[in-house]
Amino acid sequence: MRPVLPALIVACCLVPARGDDSAEPPQKPAPSVFAAPQAEVAAGLVGRQVMELAAAGRLADAVQRLETAIEKDEMPAAVGHYNLACLHCLGNDTDAALAALAAAVAAGFEDAALLGKDADLEPLRGLPRFQELGLDVLERAQEAERKRREQGPLPKPRPVADGIAEVAEENTLWVPRLGRFIVAHEFPPADPRAEITTQPGPVGDLLRQWRQEGTAAGLRGVLYDNHDEDHSNMHYQWFPELARVEYCEAAKRNPTAMHGVGQLHRALQLIFVHNAPVIGNASVAQTQSPFWRSMSRLAMSQDQTAALLADQYANNMLYFYPEHRDHDPEADKGHGDVYPANVPYLITSQGSSGSDRAFMDAVAATIAAFRPETQRFLIDKRLLMPTVQMIFRACRKPVAGRDEYLSGIAHPVVFDGATLDVERMVRMAHDLQPAEVPPLVALKVEAEYLGRPGIDYFEVFEGEKLFDTVSAVARVARSARERRRMVASVAGTQDPNGRPLSFTWRLLHGDPRKVRIKPLDPLGTRAEIVVDWHPRGVYPGGDLPSARVDVGVFADNGARLSAPALLSWYFPPNERRTYEDVPADAAADRADEVNGDCPRRIVSIERLPATGPAHYADPMVLTPGVWTDTYRYSPRGDLLGWTRSRPGAEADEEFAVDGRLVVKRDETGAAVETRPVRYAREQREPGAAPLLRMFPAE
Repeated sequence: MRPVLPALIVACCLVPARGDDSAEPPQKPAPSVFAAPQAEVAAGLVGRQVMELAAAGRLADAVQRLETAIEKDEMPAAVGHYNLACLHCLGNDTDAALAALAAAVAAGFEDAALLGKDADLEPLRGLPRFQELGLDVLERAQEAERKRREQGPLPKPRPVADGIAEVAEENTLWVPRLGRFIVAHEFPPADPRAEITTQPGPVGDLLRQWRQEGTAAGLRGVLYDNHDEDHSNMHYQWFPELARVEYCEAAKRNPTAMHGVGQLHRALQLIFVHNAPVIGNASVAQTQSPFWRSMSRLAMSQDQTAALLADQYANNMLYFYPEHRDHDPEADKGHGDVYPANVPYLITSQGSSGSDRAFMDAVAATIAAFRPETQRFLIDKRLLMPTVQMIFRACRKPVAGRDEYLSGIAHPVVFDGATLDVERMVRMAHDLQPAEVPPLVALKVEAEYLGRPGIDYFEVFEGEKLFDTVSAVARVARSARERRRMVASVAGTQDPNGRPLSFTWRLLHGDPRKVRIKPLDPLGTRAEIVVDWHPRGVYPGGDLPSARVDVGVFADNGARLSAPALLSWYFPPNERRTYEDVPADAAADRADEVNGDCPRRIVSIERLPATGPAHYADPMVLTPGVWTDTYRYSPRGDLLGWTRSRPGAEADEEFAVDGRLVVKRDETGAAVETRPVRYAREQREPGAAPLLRMFPAE
């Protein structure tokens, strides 16, 4: 079997199936567009099963699994039959392969490029029937491309009526390449009689005054997306121009299938992109199982969801979630600040259900207060939400001026509603001119040391990268070394008006004695950041125990400071580490590979049960183990390995410097036999937190 088959099957699982009026037998009714994500996940699972069977040489079983998947609609027919053709080619059954390929074409297969280059179909290339099928696919692909050009990248817009913007079959398109739905709305013409707001008080009075003067844009063309089934709505009645998103029944029937929580219309919202600015919320939390968390922590815990958050930020979308038990004092049965990262992409409110309302009302008023020309500029440049974040953070009550804005006071991971100053926000928004709009800071890591799995750290997760996104980078400090060094760049940042930029880097949360930031050029476009080990504690920039360091970088275009781009380091809070100074002669002799340029080396790491608040470790980011590693060095300072002690174990285990378990030593104590090991998650009881276990490598 050629090794291209597994990759082929995975790729084919994402090929869209389209109907054809001439197909025989008659096509089944098209499935709901909202079933596409779940169907894609199911098809991917089948594809992996078929890969494993084919790789094991069980070709007949692989064929049977695909045929069953097609019959049960576990995989689109076009995809399944195409893969069957590939499997039959591997089995040298060209007749069956041609029949399967013909069935794929009849079911809507239209990827002419794949058909032309697929090495698995090589046995069919010289056959007349294959060439005929290839012409059919090419014709269909050309017709599909023509229709796509005519229709454009968006689905047909659905009119917004009576203040409702419905998400329905006809105005929603699933884009597998993006893993998202695109939704198109058509807004009615502006009504000059529409009120900008019915909000009482000074903020409402200002908006009404500016609307009368013609200097406030209002909220026509802006959407409000409640994603908790109206459990905690903003005061949308205050903003008559705001259109509310509603989901059709077909959308409500389908699960997300993307991040494991909620349905398409409920909980964390990362899967819908609208052709209009959106403010939205989901005042819910995952409260059961060891994976309890707020929706904002859920989004920050995986690279895929963090990337989708970043896309929202850069597409005029901003969502609000309560922290619900993720940021509470231990005296209130909380666990302190348990967020593994800080991002500028959303707003997390202090408290539980309903605590997000005041923030949504404030942001809606802020967007309405922009001058018409400024609001159009922000939306066109996709800078609406970065600018809103700048205004929101700069106008909070504790932030008196530039110095406070460039500190952790302005940029906590969770915001208290008592610090809102909405009048100040709307005034700043109304004063902002298009020529003053700051940029979105584009952040890129140029250099860093990432630990070696099985040697510098022990984990089932790959690497120390949590995520890399346009304006936020997060790392998990798994490695045993005390010091981490990173070179980061914002040189790719561009001002929307072409203004020259300078950049300011600041420690926002962490111990200033353990963090050093060194700009590497006069404008601050590059900086070296050195962060030493941070045990869980209360650090400047926060008032709760935390195991996270945040660094922010701000662009200055001469008129305004930008919203921050953020870099975070999450240190395992369930580890008690001991470091010692490297002996002078050893340090002079060579730089140790584990400790790098740090003057201290690791002595021991005690891994504690991650059950209580003081040692809680996020199980979506870290897998707790319960053992102690004590490191051994030669007289000249070379790392020799480590000794592992486990509670209740009959004897300690010794490991060589390459992470292999020492099985046998000679009379001098030198290891003469070692074996590789692997690490895996184990959940011994339902509902229990996972634990890290070591097993012999296969």
